[in-house]
Amino acid sequence: MRKIPAFFVAACLAALLMLSSNAQRRISDSSPLDTLGKNPSQEKGWEILKRFRSFGWDGGYHWRVQLKNMPRREGAWYLNGEIYGYRSDRGPISRIDIVEQAVDVDGNGSQIEKRVLRLLLQSGQDSYAMGKRTGETGPPLVFDSEAALEPIAGSEFSLFDLLAPHVYWPKFRYEGRTTFRGSPTHLFWMYPPEGDRLLNERIGGVRIFINDQFNVLTQTEIFDPEKTKLKTIYIIGVDKVDGQTIFRELDVRNEVTRDKTRLKILDAKMGLELPASLFTAQSLMDDLQHQTISIVRQETFESVQ
Repeated sequence: MRKIPAFFVAACLAALLMLSSNAQRRISDSSPLDTLGKNPSQEKGWEILKRFRSFGWDGGYHWRVQLKNMPRREGAWYLNGEIYGYRSDRGPISRIDIVEQAVDVDGNGSQIEKRVLRLLLQSGQDSYAMGKRTGETGPPLVFDSEAALEPIAGSEFSLFDLLAPHVYWPKFRYEGRTTFRGSPTHLFWMYPPEGDRLLNERIGGVRIFINDQFNVLTQTEIFDPEKTKLKTIYIIGVDKVDGQTIFRELDVRNEVTRDKTRLKILDAKMGLELPASLFTAQSLMDDLQHQTISIVRQETFESVQ
């Protein structure tokens, strides 16, 4: 994976903070270099897409996260969780725990056991998702395309959103370069694989917005087969942790109901060496907090003045 110098991280942080200060701004005035709607070169688009797919953080990471669910007609409610991840030879892989029900006491004073959704997500060209809940018997389940599109723990996020398999779909159309949120951005329309019937019944295409300066995904739009927008996913803010730039908050908005969920990173550690056993189906047999996870710093990051 690519090493990111400290001076570049600082520049990236400043620029992305400017980009994300107003996540809902529309495409702004065009630049003479913009090619959106002008039959741009698909060969050039392929080079841009390959560069984006190869980008990744250095080493593994551990995040404590919170999901803030914001229904339009109800009060907000929260879910907590944690994520371990790194980039394998097959692509990004992550092990996630989401606490669906915290330990509580019922009206009779009896303890209600904690319920945790455990997930193993392998992104890339051969993506898959596995999961298991606390208290369930039997081995972990592999989710098919239909199940991957269902909400996670009542939130607006789905496994599909977290896996982002559309980034690696082989068929695409490069729509061109435009000026989006004040910065040059490349737009791609990604076509779902024709052989996945369940997916094609629900998804007609996905549009992704790749910032040209810093090679980051700033927005994703998901459409149904009739080209009606179903969902928008966008970065709210970024932060620098252990010398690397990560998103601070990520929103997903249901364009049909206008309900929204915000994924916020409460605490992050980057540049870690994580045990391979953490990213196996066997790790789903127990909650992360009950496992012995050896975390080693891959290197010490120092700012270059």
